[in-house]
Amino acid sequence: MKRETRRLIVYGTVFSVASFGVAAAMSLSAGLFAVSGPVGVFLDPVLNLTIPLLLVSIGFQVINARGGPIVMGLVSAALFAVAFLPFLSITNLVVGTAVEGSSRVLGYRGRRAVVINTALAGGLEGILSVVLGALFIGYVLQPDLALLFTAVYFVESTVVGFAGSSLGSYLIKSGVLK
Repeated sequence: MKRETRRLIVYGTVFSVASFGVAAAMSLSAGLFAVSGPVGVFLDPVLNLTIPLLLVSIGFQVINARGGPIVMGLVSAALFAVAFLPFLSITNLVVGTAVEGSSRVLGYRGRRAVVINTALAGGLEGILSVVLGALFIGYVLQPDLALLFTAVYFVESTVVGFAGSSLGSYLIKSGVLK
């Protein structure tokens, strides 16, 4: 196996597992998925689009190669499938594919590329997880709330993208991550 391929798989797996672990811990500790009412279903992704998304954003920059977002999407999808959350598996496959496409146009590093790729990943992850999760359990979403929270997810993911760009750039330039 080539060194670049091995690096892609190792970093993709490490950052996906780290993001999954942090997201699981944050979700279980906050319990936002258990909040009742029409807004409750939208709150868990708001929490998961912080540190877990920051890890994914840094992972995109560190991998810095074609196939990175796809590998991260596949690993994340497998983790969510093992956790019996098939709607999140589908979400991660879609997100990985979308970010791979945008990365091929924009690149993987650079503030503009990182912010757009992170916003795309987080925004799609947020709304797709809610919509597919609602379909999975038979919950009827209110369209106006879905539209509002879609905007919230994309704005939050954009902010995380700016933070991820700065942090990732620092970690790479300082030699902590290569």
